Amino acid sequence: MIGMKAVLTISLMLVRLTGVVQIILGLLIWTESVRASLIPIHMLVGLLFVLALWVLAGVSTRAGIPMGLAAGVAIGGLVVLVLGMTQASLLPGSSFHWVIEVLHLLIGMAAIGSGEAIGARLRRNRLAAATA
Repeated sequence: MIGMKAVLTISLMLVRLTGVVQIILGLLIWTESVRASLIPIHMLVGLLFVLALWVLAGVSTRAGIPMGLAAGVAIGGLVVLVLGMTQASLLPGSSFHWVIEVLHLLIGMAAIGSGEAIGARLRRNRLAAATA
């Protein structure tokens, strides 16, 4: 059976990897030259990103991460998921749809950062335990 430390490491690495892939895919989609072909891939990788974020948030509480931080990360993942799935229907055809796209990018980057916040807290906890 896989240990808690391994689950935390794998989920954090998935958050990092899928987060970077999402940013790259999102920028390519914005160029509109490959829009239709990349959107389903972007959505699938986004789902994997959110699932990894939820696993990281859920398991991290057993490693000493405060429940509030983990809950905030999990809720942030839900916001990313909902906004990503509904983005096309928000201000469609409007000259202001770019605001939704930028909001989606910023919330996604905040979600990546929140996963990194858990990772940093886990490292600090491990260092504190090693020096104690």
